[in-house]
Amino acid sequence: MDHPMPKVAVYALAWSSSQQAYVLTEGAGSTSLSIVLDSPAWFAWLSQVPSFAFMGKCGSYTARKETKHGDQYWYAYLRTKEKLAKKYLGKTSNLTIARLEDVAKVMRADRTTDRDTSQERLSIPSENKLRGSIKTVNTDASVKLTPHVPPHKQDDLLIPLLSTKLHLPRPRAQLVSRFQLAERLQEGMAGVLTLISAPAGFGKTTLLSQWLVESGTPVAWLSLETEDNEPTRFLYYLISALQALDPHIGISALTLLQTPQPAPSETVLTAFANELVSRNMEDFAFVLDDYHVITAEPIHRALTFLLEHLPPSMHFIIATRADPPLPLSRLRARGQLCEVRAGDLRFATEEASTFLQMVMGLDLSTQEIALLQDRTEGWIAGLQFAALSLRGRTDVSAFLNAFTGSHRFVLDYLTEEVLSQQSPSVQAFLLHTCILERFCGSLCDAVTGQEKSQATLETLDRANLFVVSLDDERQWYRYHHLFTEVLRNRLQRTQPAIVTELHRRASAWYELHGLVTEAVQHALAAPDVERAALLIEHLGMTVAFRGQVHVHTVLGWLNALPDALVRTRPTLCIYHALTLIFINQMEAAESRLRDAEGCIQEDISAEQERAIRGQVAVIRGNIARYSGDLSRSIALSLQALDLLQETDVTTIRVGALVYAAQAYMVNGDVTPAAERLAAAAVAPALASGHLYISLRSITNLARLQVLQGRLHQAAITYEEAVRVTSGPEELRLLTSGPAYYFGLGDLLREWNNLDASERFVSQGMDVLKGTLLVDADVVTLGYTTLARLQQAHGDYDGAVATLVAFTQIARQRRFAPHLVTHGVAMQAQLELARGNLAAAIRWLDGSDLTISDDLNYPCEREYLTLARVRLTQGRDDPGGTFLQDTLYLLNRLLEDAEAKARTSSALEMLMLRALALDAQGNRTQALASLERALLLAAPEDYIRLFIDEGEAMVALLRQAYTRSIASGYVAILLEACGEQGAVVRLPRTEHPGSLVEPLTERERHVLRLLVAGLSNSAMARELVVTVGTVKSHVNHIYGKLGVNSRTQAIARAHTLHLL
Repeated sequence: MDHPMPKVAVYALAWSSSQQAYVLTEGAGSTSLSIVLDSPAWFAWLSQVPSFAFMGKCGSYTARKETKHGDQYWYAYLRTKEKLAKKYLGKTSNLTIARLEDVAKVMRADRTTDRDTSQERLSIPSENKLRGSIKTVNTDASVKLTPHVPPHKQDDLLIPLLSTKLHLPRPRAQLVSRFQLAERLQEGMAGVLTLISAPAGFGKTTLLSQWLVESGTPVAWLSLETEDNEPTRFLYYLISALQALDPHIGISALTLLQTPQPAPSETVLTAFANELVSRNMEDFAFVLDDYHVITAEPIHRALTFLLEHLPPSMHFIIATRADPPLPLSRLRARGQLCEVRAGDLRFATEEASTFLQMVMGLDLSTQEIALLQDRTEGWIAGLQFAALSLRGRTDVSAFLNAFTGSHRFVLDYLTEEVLSQQSPSVQAFLLHTCILERFCGSLCDAVTGQEKSQATLETLDRANLFVVSLDDERQWYRYHHLFTEVLRNRLQRTQPAIVTELHRRASAWYELHGLVTEAVQHALAAPDVERAALLIEHLGMTVAFRGQVHVHTVLGWLNALPDALVRTRPTLCIYHALTLIFINQMEAAESRLRDAEGCIQEDISAEQERAIRGQVAVIRGNIARYSGDLSRSIALSLQALDLLQETDVTTIRVGALVYAAQAYMVNGDVTPAAERLAAAAVAPALASGHLYISLRSITNLARLQVLQGRLHQAAITYEEAVRVTSGPEELRLLTSGPAYYFGLGDLLREWNNLDASERFVSQGMDVLKGTLLVDADVVTLGYTTLARLQQAHGDYDGAVATLVAFTQIARQRRFAPHLVTHGVAMQAQLELARGNLAAAIRWLDGSDLTISDDLNYPCEREYLTLARVRLTQGRDDPGGTFLQDTLYLLNRLLEDAEAKARTSSALEMLMLRALALDAQGNRTQALASLERALLLAAPEDYIRLFIDEGEAMVALLRQAYTRSIASGYVAILLEACGEQGAVVRLPRTEHPGSLVEPLTERERHVLRLLVAGLSNSAMARELVVTVGTVKSHVNHIYGKLGVNSRTQAIARAHTLHLL
């Protein structure tokens, strides 16, 4: 329940015109708070406060945090006179300054709209039931070639279907009772699938809606269309339909499907099915109506997968004109299939009598009814057409003798009879509106050019003239599919010249009401390719960036346009290139980019030329990034930022900002200036609402912090990735998720938390298997982290095999050469670690590396491997130049690392330098170099960096321990090496003053399980307690550690040596 809104907020955030900045204050004294907005400190502050007053550039309101369904959300409140307005702001992680100002702008616009009481308001069901009604002030049917989007429609632009697809058709008040069929359907609920398979017009949908309403069975309903043959779109609608039962079901899965690179269907369905099982829902039916329109094999496979892993509470019902290619025989053999076919659906004579007399209101003799039933063979549509034709006739016998034959013949004959009985205006209405899949009064007004269409629809509905109501308010309708086919054939035969204009009118109406998908579809159906092109140029990318389901929609539009037209329009070329990248067609994308550049002519303005060249540069940078050519990607991103205006806040420019911030991965510079550049890209990325770019900006910053040697801060930054999404489940499926899983997995490996590391790396590798659209540098990080993890477990063969597999993948996908050589160098380092010096020397002999090369950061791993090879050779030949060469190279590398604040690199170089000096017999200098490394590494709890160097490092650590060099930290390292007996065990207590209240033994046990990566449910099974008890323990641990997330708890536990 919502609490009363506080009258006065304790905190205030206000825009200061004099300071040209936002000022955050506390209390009546207006004490200023020194918090950088949109920084981690800002989000941490938000997590602690309940509300604050916002006075921005665009308006003012009170922002208040509320708890709903266990999660916390922010809302904006504004009271005007007697009205209290409320707007959704988002979760804490969404509360950027840009978001606060956007909502202020919307609330101000709403206040202005409320004052204008003369506006006409038209309620149109949207696909998302939370969006409410769409308002309009104009229903003019004229065609506008310049797309116009009303300001208050922006949130509805991207709705790809009306909620009518998800609405159970409302049964009529008078229907023939079909008790036996209803009983069969009810019994079928005990199985997996009910199949209702019969030709058109046998009452499949009517039977289902009648039974569902009368039985009260909870139902999710999806009416399918030909356009739903795209697998991601199908899954999107399937999950959306289930949200009619529970709006919280599948939120993370829907988000995944709305990213440009979605997870594989089976992965999404597995997570979705697990979520359904975990919710313990009551039994419900899921109806797929008109499944015969689905021809895509991937959809059949996805549905087969779901049927074979169906949650116990879920039962599928498929209504179709033909049997689908699903495992029907297997289900039938298991007794899991209920079937209703044409023979079951035909009206018997008694049912036909009830239908004709009670439902259709005809006074017919028993013989006439029997003859009608015989002529139609109990075909319900035929009976209905015949009944409509018989209304008002006196020559019933003559009529009945006039038709016979197949359903098609009967249908054609009876349709002519039915239409001939309608007035010319109704006939025109039926023919002109049959081009629409679904319609309301206002849409019909626009298409027909007439008024009062709503009244006409209601009249047709009352007359039972094949009009199906699609909502409880009877605002939206569709024609019976058979009737639609007949009407369209008749329209094309009798009035072909008007079809184009009808589609144009429909397109204009949909455009006016912000339904861009339908607007484009009707423009293409006209066909009016110029209008379709204009719509796609204005709104296509807004649709595409909503996710893969929309990417394929936009790609279909572009493919439907004449190639010659696309080539002359740079915006279309650029959009086409982007959508082609999303489906991994890089060469075709590059071809379209060249087409875009070809549109730059002398008559084009300088501003347009800069926009074209800037967008082309960004997309080319994306292509380069997928192959790992970061130098080119960064150069192109910087070029794009120079060309595109700073006021351009499109996703394309924000992407350029994020990817330009990856410069440190090329030059190795992680100084504060480089960190500020990476951090500055996070806020605009979050404000863009683009999940892929948002996650990339966060993981990019975290990887920079790892290079700085700030492991604990990197862990906190990685945690932001979880906050941006709906949680770990969503991250596990996102193609931008591997950067998070591999990065955090490598960090946990370094802390020697191998079990948790393995869980993270495994989840990232699972995502890699389902897509090619993961950046090459992230793929490289994944395989190298896995190899290091296998090395830590002593599985050298597995580690080498992993790197061999990476090298094969890198060459197949044409990764940048330095990534391939990186993997090969790591193989040599592993061979060296397990004593195979000969293999390492062969690698070195085959490379072009020398100790005097011009150094560059992307090749740092190769040079460090070179140093290790020479160091090993030097141990065997102390009198040679190997050790001297090693130290020369390491000193050069160290100088570069320290100059660029790359502490993680410096640590490895200092450690190797210590080993080289020790091999020379210079023990004092060796320990001095090691001490420098230890003092830098101790605060961040590095472990694997030292112990993976093997026995030589262990021996040197023993020497350091005996000389009391960082003895506490060295004891931990030696213990990790299995040296418990070699050192005096130090008390493993928390740092002085770190914990006000120590952890109990039970809490330590829970902490170890948490660090190992177990879910709450898994911990409950392990501890033999309830999930609620586990949550209570976890919350107590968080409180004692002063953290609020798993990742922060892991980092804190390592800092306090609790593990």
